[in-house]
Amino acid sequence: MKLSAPSRADVISGLVVTVMGVAGLVESWRMPRFENRNADPFTVPGLTPGLISIALAVLGLVLVLRALSSGGAKDLPILHWTATSAARTAFTLVTVGVYGFFLFGQVPFLVATALFIFVFTVGAELLNRERRLALLPLIAGALVLSVCVAFTVRFVFVEVFLVRFPG
Repeated sequence: MKLSAPSRADVISGLVVTVMGVAGLVESWRMPRFENRNADPFTVPGLTPGLISIALAVLGLVLVLRALSSGGAKDLPILHWTATSAARTAFTLVTVGVYGFFLFGQVPFLVATALFIFVFTVGAELLNRERRLALLPLIAGALVLSVCVAFTVRFVFVEVFLVRFPG
C-alpha cells in the first residue's frame, strides 16, 4: 500500500510518539517504588509519568492505525505553515530548551519559571500578527501572570505533591 505524504507523516509521527510512550513507561517502571517503606502504591514517583506514557503510546498507535486504515488526513495544518507559524514554533522550542537545559536547576525555581513564562508570553504575543494589546499592558499582564504561575506551580508541587525542586 502506497501512502500519501500526509499519511506517511502521520505514520512516522505516530511511531515516534509510540516509542516515546513505551520508553517513558519503561523508565517510570524502573523508578523506585519504596516497597521497603510500605509506601502507598498511588504515591510512588513513577505512577504519573507511567500513566502519561501509556496515554502517549496508545495515542501514537491510534495515529498510526488511523493513517494506515484511512489514508491519513489530506489537509494537515503542519504542511501549510506560514513564516509566522514557523517563527512561533522555533521560538517555543528555543525558550523551552533554554528553560529546561540552562535555567531549571541552575537558577532558583521561582526565578527560572517566572522568567520563562514572562519571556514566552511576551515573545509569543509579539510574534502574533493579530495581537491587540499595546506593549505596556502586555508586559504588565505577562509580569503578573509569570509571578502568579511560578508561585502557584511551586506551591502545588512542593506543598501538595511533596516534590523537592532544585535551586
